[in-house]
Amino acid sequence: MFEKIAKQPIEVVDITTPAMNSMLGRYFIAQTDTLSFGNKSDAWGGIINPRNSGVNLYFDIFTITNFSNYSFTGEIWLNAKPPKESKPASTVTPSNQAIFPPPRPKAIMEYANNITEPLKNGVNIFGRIVAPNSTLVSDSHKGSMIIGPGGSFSILLKSPGQQNITGTIVLTWWEEKIQ
Repeated sequence: MFEKIAKQPIEVVDITTPAMNSMLGRYFIAQTDTLSFGNKSDAWGGIINPRNSGVNLYFDIFTITNFSNYSFTGEIWLNAKPPKESKPASTVTPSNQAIFPPPRPKAIMEYANNITEPLKNGVNIFGRIVAPNSTLVSDSHKGSMIIGPGGSFSILLKSPGQQNITGTIVLTWWEEKIQ
């Protein structure tokens, strides 16, 4: 009278936080213009979470591209003040291109070329060597670095000496409203 029904396997889908935030229109990608440094000057790029943003910024991935024939060091900083001569990046976009109108981030990506003053405040949490003619890609931090309003995530490209260097920085993050 009753048939035994075979159990169907349950499909488990792992939606990582970056993918979920991309679907929701909260995941952003930004790139600096080409950065120039060398001969005792450095370059800088970073995301700044404005004091009045109302969001926490969850950092995910960075890349540093080296277009030169010389290695240099990229220093990763949390909450450093941007250099005085920094300007906003023009290449900022949500990763979900299916949403119209496209969402706009609260955070701002800025960059600066040929800076000679050291970064102020903040903490240099680690450094990476960037090989010649290559792109260094970080592991996904999956939001483990949380930048509150008034904070920042920065990369300082350190001059290796007299050589002129060019490169770019790409940063990815998502934003969530503070409850």
